[in-house]
Amino acid sequence: MNCGMRQIIFFSEGKRLENLSLKLLDLLVLRHKKIQTVSSSPAKLAQKAVAILKGEMDIREISVIQECQPGECQMDPGLVESLMINLLDNARKAMDGPGQIRIRTEMTPEGCRIRIEDEGRGIPPEEMEKITEAFYRVDKSRARSQGGAGLGLALCLEIVSAHKGKMKFENLPQGGTAVTVELRGNTI
Repeated sequence: MNCGMRQIIFFSEGKRLENLSLKLLDLLVLRHKKIQTVSSSPAKLAQKAVAILKGEMDIREISVIQECQPGECQMDPGLVESLMINLLDNARKAMDGPGQIRIRTEMTPEGCRIRIEDEGRGIPPEEMEKITEAFYRVDKSRARSQGGAGLGLALCLEIVSAHKGKMKFENLPQGGTAVTVELRGNTI
């Protein structure tokens, strides 16, 4: 192995460890911090999350359908944006080829509901209860090659919990997975 190749490997491994450290720090902070909420639009946060991931979606020929209701509720917009990015990116990673991901936001009397559906591989039923555990990966062989550390869904669960909400995963009859997030932050 030449010197240039070793430098690339050291750099990429260093970046992976840096990202892992930051995600672990985020988890610890969320568990011990009261979040600051402001009136925010889930629809606008969804648009921003989709825009951030657009390049990666385009490369894989994945289109993202947005069905977002107008309205606002109390939330931490940075955390909810991070939640949406993590869930959309997981949906992208679950797909083996071109397809569609659908993101919906709707206002509820308690706050808002976010639903993301993909056309991916789905989640084996015996794995469903474990997927939000830190460091857990359903497909261990794929996760490492795609940069996964098994912390994204654990972080999502902490964000949802900080908003006194709930998160539910289900396999869709036509294939793929849906995640539904309900956040409490009375609508405005």
